[in-house]
Amino acid sequence: MSGTDSAAQERAADAAVGAAAMKKAIWRLGPFLGLLYLVAYIDRNNAGFAKLEMTAALNITEAAFGFAAGIFFIGYLLFEVPSNLLLEKFGARKWIARIMISWGIVAALTAFVQDETQFAIARFILGIAEAGFFPGVLLYLTLWFPRQYRTQVLAVFVLSNPIANAVAAPLSGWMLELHGLWGLDGWQLVFLLQGVPAVLLAFVVFFWLPDRPQDARWLNPAEQRWITDTLAAETQATEQRHGRLRLGEVFRNGRLWTLIVLFFGVVFGAYGLGMWLPTIVKSMGDFSNATTGWLVALPNLCAALVMLPWERAARKQGNIPLQIGITLSITALSLIAAVAAQGTPILALAALCVGMSALFSTTPLFWSLPPMVLTGTAAAAGLAFINSVGNLAGFAGPYAIGWISQTTGSAVWGLLLISGLTLLGATIAFVLSRRADFTTAPAPAPQSAPAAR
Repeated sequence: MSGTDSAAQERAADAAVGAAAMKKAIWRLGPFLGLLYLVAYIDRNNAGFAKLEMTAALNITEAAFGFAAGIFFIGYLLFEVPSNLLLEKFGARKWIARIMISWGIVAALTAFVQDETQFAIARFILGIAEAGFFPGVLLYLTLWFPRQYRTQVLAVFVLSNPIANAVAAPLSGWMLELHGLWGLDGWQLVFLLQGVPAVLLAFVVFFWLPDRPQDARWLNPAEQRWITDTLAAETQATEQRHGRLRLGEVFRNGRLWTLIVLFFGVVFGAYGLGMWLPTIVKSMGDFSNATTGWLVALPNLCAALVMLPWERAARKQGNIPLQIGITLSITALSLIAAVAAQGTPILALAALCVGMSALFSTTPLFWSLPPMVLTGTAAAAGLAFINSVGNLAGFAGPYAIGWISQTTGSAVWGLLLISGLTLLGATIAFVLSRRADFTTAPAPAPQSAPAAR
């Protein structure tokens, strides 16, 4: 047998090992981490449904509610980077379990706040408790998946965003109708019952989640080696191309700040819509809380159905920043259409379905960009920094829409503000689409494994 034939057989065998390793990792980790994020997203956004009763019960104004809903992200900002650095030190299994117990307890206790000040404090503490979860999972995924597969598993992971909203909307509407159960109001039951799953799942994380491929008993030694060696080669190629950033250099890196501004527009739309969509939909007609829940679920169900096909099509097209620019442009135009059709609820809801589908499909595409320029501890800090500063939009979005609602008498006009910021994000993405930093891989990708379907 010639040396050429032998080398070809070795490459084929190596590709087979990689395909098997990726298939196992995608299906073992993606859906489970997605479930955790689903619970986090419900606990973060359920205030939007609780608002339908709690503002009257506690005498909270629209602007005060928007402030309290958004102050979550101030706590998030302050503790996100330290939390991610601690995750790198202690490991994902222990640290993610700690985060989930903390946020589950705080989320459930929010049921017992008695005024707008206590609600604001509870939301601030919830942000501190949850800080580090999302960027921690992003960092965790960089320890398991080479660049070629990362958008696939990210799409599976963040698919829980629209699913969370779709599940939580009718569930929260139903819980509001349970007024009087255990002597509690409906809005209290929303917070209490939806906070408990995070605490229970924390124990599953602690006893089941492997920190690194070497700890996964469901991978054989050859598969563990393939993941470790492939990621090491990618890291070396990235550092040779961009240099190895020191921790202090991360926070003044121009590429990172460009991504932060882009992410700001995405988050502003996601949390502005997530927190105020029940109010916007309810204002379109004289709907009950339960009906409002089902109507709010529709745009999120549409997003859940198209996210994976959208991600797969974008990945095949290549030039991820260009695809992000397209999705954000579709989002902006759809929200403008929703405002124009506000007198016709069916058309407005259809426009919201398109807009939210495009907006949520942006997320896995965006988070595939930072690892193209960050490695090691710089990646731990950088991912958390992008998420925490960009998530200031999670404070600005609900608060701005609350102020607009109180000033104009309708939250619908907040959609125009969201549209403007997503257009800004689209413009930045189109500029990045011409930059080799974010459009050219630093090293040849290994042979593709089966897609997550």
